[in-house]
Amino acid sequence: MSKHNILDVTFASLDDSGDLIADATKGLSADGIYIADHSGEGFATANITAIEAAGTPGWANGKIKRIAYPKSVPSIDLKALDLDWGINNKLRGYVQDAKSGAWLLQTPKPHIAVIIRSQAFDNSIFYECFNNVEFIQETSNNSTDSTAESDDSTALTGKALTPLKSDIFINPNTGIQHPYMIANSADTGFDLAKLYAEVFGGYVLSTTGSTTSSTTGSTKQG
Repeated sequence: MSKHNILDVTFASLDDSGDLIADATKGLSADGIYIADHSGEGFATANITAIEAAGTPGWANGKIKRIAYPKSVPSIDLKALDLDWGINNKLRGYVQDAKSGAWLLQTPKPHIAVIIRSQAFDNSIFYECFNNVEFIQETSNNSTDSTAESDDSTALTGKALTPLKSDIFINPNTGIQHPYMIANSADTGFDLAKLYAEVFGGYVLSTTGSTTSSTTGSTKQG
């Protein structure tokens, strides 16, 4: 099924055990998630590559008898119109220095869970899900304004790692764990609350919708 139009991208920071960090200082917000959809904020592109790789044919008796497929190692490339300054730094693992207020890189990188929502042409919603992503911002491009404004949009690149808990993102037929899964709201058996709980380390999705404060803004839910 084809899709169009990014609806939003939602992030959460998880601890080493894969549990949601629901703390405005240690995590991304008081309830743990951050939906990048505030004034002037959002993503222009959200591209996922290397979801699958071409297999290697296995030959016998002059015929291709089987194909061996390598492990999936997806990458995420995000380009934001704008992204909250504090959230941007936290997603990349930067920490703030108490002396000057500047932000500095720290490793290991944080475990970031991600859901990218987009529209299908039948108005159902696609959910592309990752439980454990490490993000980098590789470049900072600066140029002067002239008769036109020169913008440097935030560009984040993420690499998907193995999910943090051993019982999530599991193929029910093979028992194999994967770094990426996709859902559609029109599917029989689709359960948004269970999806959010699995991806976001136990997050409890509100059935009525709410607004909670983050370190630098607010996150909306629902």
